[in-house]
Amino acid sequence: MKIIYLALAALLMLTNLSTVVTAAPYQLYLTRHAHKADAGKDPKLSACGQAQAAALATLLAPTAIKALYHTPFQRTKQTAEAMLTQGRSLYSYPAADIAALATQLQQQQQNALVVGHSNTIPQLAALLSAEPQAELTEQDYGAIYQLQFDGGRFISLTKLQLPAPAICQPMSAQTTPQG
Repeated sequence: MKIIYLALAALLMLTNLSTVVTAAPYQLYLTRHAHKADAGKDPKLSACGQAQAAALATLLAPTAIKALYHTPFQRTKQTAEAMLTQGRSLYSYPAADIAALATQLQQQQQNALVVGHSNTIPQLAALLSAEPQAELTEQDYGAIYQLQFDGGRFISLTKLQLPAPAICQPMSAQTTPQG
């Protein structure tokens, strides 16, 4: 009888060990929308912005990103749409509620891209990493915050800079003196 209890206890321990779920590592990429066409309330991307969005999509193409988040503005949606391929989905979030988005991203624990604004992306990076972040200016394009997590535990934040496509260079930088 004692052997049966020991065998049963061992079986229960093995069953409990096999049901322990280990949280998988995941990465979040946060970036400001690409260059906008004008200073209007809801502008589209400029030709430069379209090239920046395409460059971002090329850079992040090999990543296992499933979710693409954007605010309701055209410029953020168009930036995120450049990444839209089979197996990836677009989701809109309110720019005014970054704390709720941070909570949602932490609960979902999946690879994602978040496209936001100069005044929200550093704030979101700070909320997710618990590390202060420098503000972005209206002229800052191409900054990418890569946050790595192991389950619910923040591991690291790396700030990357997307090179400016040639179309985005000032005309004076594109021409060279002859001689």
